[in-house]
Amino acid sequence: MNCTCSKNNTEFYKDFELKNFNTLKISSKADLAFFVKDEAQLCSVFRMYKNAKTLGWGSNTLLSSKGVREPVIITRKMSEISQRCEIMEIEAGASAPKVALEAYNNSLSGFEFLIGIPSTLGGAVAMNAGAHEQTISDKLISVRVYDIKEDKIITLSKDELNFSYRNSLIKQNTDRYALISAKFQLEKRGKEEIKKRMDENTEFRKRVQPSLVMPNLGSVFKNPTLPDGQKLSAGMLVDKCGLKGFHVGNAGVWERHGNFVINYLNCTSSEYLQVLYKMYTSVKEKFNIELECEIMRIGEFSAQEDEIWRVIKKS
Repeated sequence: MNCTCSKNNTEFYKDFELKNFNTLKISSKADLAFFVKDEAQLCSVFRMYKNAKTLGWGSNTLLSSKGVREPVIITRKMSEISQRCEIMEIEAGASAPKVALEAYNNSLSGFEFLIGIPSTLGGAVAMNAGAHEQTISDKLISVRVYDIKEDKIITLSKDELNFSYRNSLIKQNTDRYALISAKFQLEKRGKEEIKKRMDENTEFRKRVQPSLVMPNLGSVFKNPTLPDGQKLSAGMLVDKCGLKGFHVGNAGVWERHGNFVINYLNCTSSEYLQVLYKMYTSVKEKFNIELECEIMRIGEFSAQEDEIWRVIKKS
């Protein structure tokens, strides 16, 4: 059912199917889904529903097969990009590949790694997305966020965001901060150099990661670092446990890389989580290493799903 919000004319739907708004293609219905197009609409919805959840491309967010009771704010229409000299300011809903191409068109370097990441800018900032020795925080100056608790828009500097490997203040406080836009200081480079790096990044992803033709949420676990500083591959550890190709129902570990779980045909959130649990417990038993899950989740989950989540998230 298509309706109109009483404030700021915000488009919203009841009983909305989110299958096309998460890269795992899980069927999950939201009781309410809002499509916001600017910061005024974003703030207005949060004022009405402080428990609302934001969703961009859903590239690292597991949705419950039982549905989402909290209102969902879809940010894809907040996608403006502005540029002045070497500074770009980008709204949260802009797609990562669009951001990479916009920088390339203006001979700006720093976003080459974004060309193959199926995410919005907001998701990339929240999880400090990175690849090929680049991360989103490298060039970041500041962000504008809506402080849900204090009901005001504030600016946070790079230092205040406490970036770390696949983590940030925003990711740790999704119930407090909603990203509106981010400002970056890029570098002038030749287009040929930028294009070469983008092409190399694209080819690498094609070789080692599944395309979205095989629905997935990207890397499942962070690559662990041992106490002595040694860095390991989560995918290699899962592979050494003999789990490539392991299935629970229609969810399974990808045969070519142990850190990706594929929705082979209408899998459920329960099946997906059971695969993650097998990966986590197998690596822990064999290597005494506790992998840390990268993904987030939204929705109404069963007691079994909650218990798995408690184990793999250590919370």
